[in-house]
Amino acid sequence: MAATYILIAVLALLFILVLSGSRRSQLPEVKPVRGDDLAIWPFMPRIFMTDAEVRFFHQLKQAVPEFLIFSQVGLSRLIECTDEEDEKFWFNRINRMSVDYVLVDQDGQRVLVAIELDDWSHEHHSRQRADLKKDKALVSAGIPIVRFHGEDPVTAIEIRRELLSALQTQQEWLAESRAQFAEY
Repeated sequence: MAATYILIAVLALLFILVLSGSRRSQLPEVKPVRGDDLAIWPFMPRIFMTDAEVRFFHQLKQAVPEFLIFSQVGLSRLIECTDEEDEKFWFNRINRMSVDYVLVDQDGQRVLVAIELDDWSHEHHSRQRADLKKDKALVSAGIPIVRFHGEDPVTAIEIRRELLSALQTQQEWLAESRAQFAEY
């Protein structure tokens, strides 16, 4: 009788081993990716901002000290798609776009204004088309975008005036929109 139990236990163990072996063969084989075996990848730090962007950043801090300022922010961190069915499509439209600076309220929760510091490269037709797409995405989300030309000298006072004007326009637009929706 004990021999029967031992035989059943051995057969059960063999059955489990065979099943686990067949499951392993069903798992997809993980193929190595080029570079995975390298101890160090070929990367080095990049310059975060150009000299003109750094100068403008300091002026921006003087112009609007009451707001938080973030630089080099991807649009996908600022806006999201309202169309759930086509979310991936719209995400891919903005995924590689960024703005030079973002003005955010003090609690860091609400984007107020996107800011671009344009240089000579924005004079090219292809870059202008890309800028229009970026502007359209931001404005569609209710975020105003203010552009300054990097080669034109501008003071902190002028920067403040432009940004506060954009904020005022945004507030008026939001108030009008709320009033229109309240009628329905």
